[in-house]
Amino acid sequence: MPAVYTRTGDQGLTGLFGGTRLPKQSLPVEAYGTVDEANSAIGYAKQWAGEYADVLTGIQRRLFTLAAELASDEKGLARLGGTINQTDVDDLEHLIDGCLELAGPIHTFVIPGRDVASASLHQARTIVRRAERRVLALAETQPVRPELIRYLNRLSDALYAIARVKESAADRSMIEAVVRRVVSGGLDSPASTPGAEYPFDLATAKAMAEAAEAKAAQMNVPVVFAAVDAGGNLMLVHRMADSLLASLDIAINKAYTAAAMKSATADLRQSAGVDGPLYGIESSNQGRLVLFGGGLPIFCHDQIAGGIGVSGGSVEEDVTIVTYSYNKILRS
Repeated sequence: MPAVYTRTGDQGLTGLFGGTRLPKQSLPVEAYGTVDEANSAIGYAKQWAGEYADVLTGIQRRLFTLAAELASDEKGLARLGGTINQTDVDDLEHLIDGCLELAGPIHTFVIPGRDVASASLHQARTIVRRAERRVLALAETQPVRPELIRYLNRLSDALYAIARVKESAADRSMIEAVVRRVVSGGLDSPASTPGAEYPFDLATAKAMAEAAEAKAAQMNVPVVFAAVDAGGNLMLVHRMADSLLASLDIAINKAYTAAAMKSATADLRQSAGVDGPLYGIESSNQGRLVLFGGGLPIFCHDQIAGGIGVSGGSVEEDVTIVTYSYNKILRS
């Protein structure tokens, strides 16, 4: 039975593939040891990776090959059966592109910990980054093929991209759960009472925009009014003179958020707090969700028909204007 312990390292030395003995704290050992650490972290993340488990297993095999090259002296390099090459780097780039198509672009910093799957992938990503730094340090003292450095660089990006896919899936599950709560009356909303008995169409949206402008003019607050349909598609944007350019996107996103969440945007802020069920949700939907007042959902026959949003004043002013518009057209 082979022994796990050999006692040959008791003096602080270890052997490279090829026979050379080095101190265990030397740069080559630190480099391939950190790659091994990254491999183990990926192995843990793989347990939660679902459809990406086989992909991660393939990556682990390539990391063994990469670490073997780092752990070889000249004699050992001549005996290696395979190496990391540009095709391996290209494979990671294809993986990254595919993941970003699923998850969409990210416009804010991601706070790891949305769920176990993404958190473990982020942890593995940071260890791969450290492995890359160790290999770069090694490259300052001895030749290291650039393909190894490129592979580690792309690998950290690939783990990030897979984590984003997992975060998006977690967001969808969370949103579905919250929507079910909203539909069943779990969240209070000023617009949660039965909606109109006629469709929310462009004519209605125009009338609401005019009502919003009239109220905003009375308050001397130039605003932007936006309306989306039940699918979150933009129906109308109405911009008053002198309103802020930034209010264009904000009003549209308020309308989108209200329709997507079937809830007034003012109701989402507390739920999205650190201890709330929606913590971190503002990073989903490509950063379109707005967590402050000014957006209202539109219901027709108790079904979501769209959303409206107002931006340009303070939160309180936006809420006053959008609520007036809603009540003026749909409740009069």
